[in-house]
Amino acid sequence: MWRLPLTVNTRDTNTANPRSLALSSASEVPEKERNPPTVPTQLDFPAYRLPDVVPDDSDSTLRDLFTQLASIKRPQDISIDRFKPLNLHVDSDVDVQQMFPADQARTLPPLPWEEVAEIKPAGEGEDQAPPLMSNGLPYPSRDRFETLRAELSLDQDDSFREVARLPPREGRSRVRVTQSRKFWTGLERMSQYWDTSIDNYFERPITPEPTPRQTPPAKHEAQGDEMQTDGPFLDSTQTGSADGKMDVDRSEADDGTPCNDGGSDAKISRPTVRMYTGRRIGAGTEMPDDVRDETIRSFIEMAAWPFGCQVTVPTLPPRLTVGNLLFPVRQSFQVARSPRDRQIARQGILEGPVFIAQCRPETVFRVTGDEPGSGIGEVCDLFREVGGMLLAAQERAREGAVELRPGEGKWWTTKARFGGAPNDGILDDLVRNAGIPIPDSMLGDSPSAQEAESARKRHKFEHSQGSYSTSLARRPSAMRKLSSGEKWKILQPGPSLWDKRMIYQQIGRANDSAYDDIYMVSSINHHVAILHLRVHRHYLEVLSKGGSVHPKASDPDQSWHVLKLQRTRWYDLLDANDRIEALKGTWSLFHYQLRTTHRDG
Repeated sequence: MWRLPLTVNTRDTNTANPRSLALSSASEVPEKERNPPTVPTQLDFPAYRLPDVVPDDSDSTLRDLFTQLASIKRPQDISIDRFKPLNLHVDSDVDVQQMFPADQARTLPPLPWEEVAEIKPAGEGEDQAPPLMSNGLPYPSRDRFETLRAELSLDQDDSFREVARLPPREGRSRVRVTQSRKFWTGLERMSQYWDTSIDNYFERPITPEPTPRQTPPAKHEAQGDEMQTDGPFLDSTQTGSADGKMDVDRSEADDGTPCNDGGSDAKISRPTVRMYTGRRIGAGTEMPDDVRDETIRSFIEMAAWPFGCQVTVPTLPPRLTVGNLLFPVRQSFQVARSPRDRQIARQGILEGPVFIAQCRPETVFRVTGDEPGSGIGEVCDLFREVGGMLLAAQERAREGAVELRPGEGKWWTTKARFGGAPNDGILDDLVRNAGIPIPDSMLGDSPSAQEAESARKRHKFEHSQGSYSTSLARRPSAMRKLSSGEKWKILQPGPSLWDKRMIYQQIGRANDSAYDDIYMVSSINHHVAILHLRVHRHYLEVLSKGGSVHPKASDPDQSWHVLKLQRTRWYDLLDANDRIEALKGTWSLFHYQLRTTHRDG
């Protein structure tokens, strides 16, 4: 008699948890066999082979960069020669600590992982004041860093199951993930496209072969009853068998003689199918861009919060100013400092940027036959990074300046159309001869400011009743849409290029230095690298305006017309040791940039 099982699979019926719905079954049970995903993407990284820099500043062609960029019409026009006016020099595989100027890093307090001798206070029982950052807060304690390092050192499978709210595997204890939960959630999604560590491909028959001489349980029970009834009447030579055929099969198996019943031929000719067990559900090229963005952002956020900083997405399209050209560049997000004034901080205003980050989906940087460093993908990838860092340098250089909007003060933003001629001759003819209806606001002179103010007050008084009118009064832009002709009559400069929620400051720059140190966290594949660009103020002004009155005083190791770019190696976020090194590098950036300088008082 059949009995229905009383146990219920709570994992399949628990559909109330939205987090469980967002995760793939492949990530929850990597051992579950399924059809193979797309072939994994091969890891590829750009190489850098640039022409030598121009040693003499008189030979600098930085002013020609505008012409070179404006003449790009199609992707085939991009070459290394077009970016030669930047005069760029690249150093690879540089340690993060070597990116900081020695004279500035000498006075920094020790990092949490550095072993330093304990310094006793001068007076017995006197407490030593902790070092302060530029925002007036003390440096984060060592416990904050150790918590992050301990969580990033956890086993990946244990962490993935924890963020998915799944029980630990048999024999494993539950791990604790608090500060890095968002990062582990993003890394789990990233591993579904890049983690090949447990990939297993195998072949099995399309239809599983049934077990020989397997009968249903009901038939077994019937045979058991029959054997108990007919057992005494069985021949002694057939003891232990149900019929004579089983003895024949056993004898053939014992003497090694194959059975020619066609079963083996059917087994050999049975078709097979290729199956897969592992974590991936696709290739790296198929991963959505937001997966990488959110993972890198959460990685930087957990290091930014202890330093009083936030990670924000640019509110305006990032565009590098090259003379009169606004060249589009890429900035995934910025890291900025929270103001000391709480009222300003509550308005969402930040200070900075401290450094930027850039995530790119490219996985192929050269075609077949290209030598390392000569591929068009490598050239574009390098100057995407340089363009984003130069824009960050321009934004930081806005400290203390007043924005000059495009076209502000020019005749085409102050004079009426047609060189100042009245509009009567044009609009009146359209009304009289063509019969085209023209709004009264476009006929004759515009009303005075006093008339417009009285009309606005009268309109507000007459339409003060009703929620709809009230909402329109609160939103003047929604009261009436301007026609194309009315928009054409408006004389004003172009839209602002500055972020209204950012107080631009050169955080971390020494007061007596003409150079600004720009840092960026760059990410491709499932790797990150830290970049450092040292740029002179005279260089920035020539790039932005075509000329500069700033002195050309330069350091002995870098002239003003040379861009010096340093970059670390690529850190693999799927490797525990590389995650720790990337965390140390990011922590060092905050540690250096938020130090107290003479500019901060």
